[in-house]
Amino acid sequence: MKRPYFIGIAGGSCAGKTTLAIELAKRLGAERTVRISVDSYYQGPPSAAPEIIDQYNFDDPSALDHQLLTEHLRRLSQGLTADVPVYDFRTHRRTGEIIPVGPASFVILEGLFPLYWDDVREFLDTKVFIDVPHKTCLARRIYRDTRERGRPREEVIRRYNDMARPMFESYVFPTRRLADVTVDGERPVGDFVTVVMKHIEENAGLDG
Repeated sequence: MKRPYFIGIAGGSCAGKTTLAIELAKRLGAERTVRISVDSYYQGPPSAAPEIIDQYNFDDPSALDHQLLTEHLRRLSQGLTADVPVYDFRTHRRTGEIIPVGPASFVILEGLFPLYWDDVREFLDTKVFIDVPHKTCLARRIYRDTRERGRPREEVIRRYNDMARPMFESYVFPTRRLADVTVDGERPVGDFVTVVMKHIEENAGLDG
């Protein structure tokens, strides 16, 4: 089997990474594309005690199981299946379930850190960074976390200001220079899907 074509999508919290990944999968063909979120590889805090969770930094690269992610990318690159863990954001724990993904012609990896780890970045054929102002990211995060994850608004704002934004500045934004394509995440998704698809088509030898 031909090696899959890997696409990495990075950017800040709520920049629109998942939205772009979904739209790219539609363009590439859902039947031959798999999407993997870096968020699936959260290890979870050492304890479920509220005081531990309250101080746990989910926006630091060390919060993720980088080694397992790399192993799964290696398996997919060899045309094999990867058993992706299921992480529950309400309980801050893996559920024990897995989702088998692959093999596939295209692998889309999205999250904060696809461009951060050298050994992950080596798999990527198209590297994308989504630029979005902090005020937009925060507004989107408040909307998502209060509705989908049951978080109090005040906690969402605190975590963003104390953890998400500083970690973005330290670990995520510096990877922008490593991207093949940088897009404006405030524009309609169709606009930047077209830009990213152009790079994929040129590098994967696809017919436009």
